Amino acid sequence: MNDGLLRVSFVALRQAGADIDKALLALRAQLDQLERDAGPLVATWSGTAREAYEQRQATWRAASEDLQTILRQIRVALDESAADYAETERVATQRFG
Repeated sequence: MNDGLLRVSFVALRQAGADIDKALLALRAQLDQLERDAGPLVATWSGTAREAYEQRQATWRAASEDLQTILRQIRVALDESAADYAETERVATQRFG
């Protein structure tokens, strides 16, 4: 049941940002490895098969870059939220001091 309170864990917000960083690194590493693994096979293709792959690969790469951009934006928003909540708590605490 919602008690009307908002509970924020600064640690959880910062950890979520760090988790996103790890996920971004893992995603980039996996995509790079996939391209390296596919390279020898792709090198054997020519003509329309090669063109079709390159078009599809460009679409995949763009989608991956879009996803990474969104994740980086979320990461920034988490950091900003943690800082804003911490500052709000600091100001509120000073009122009682």
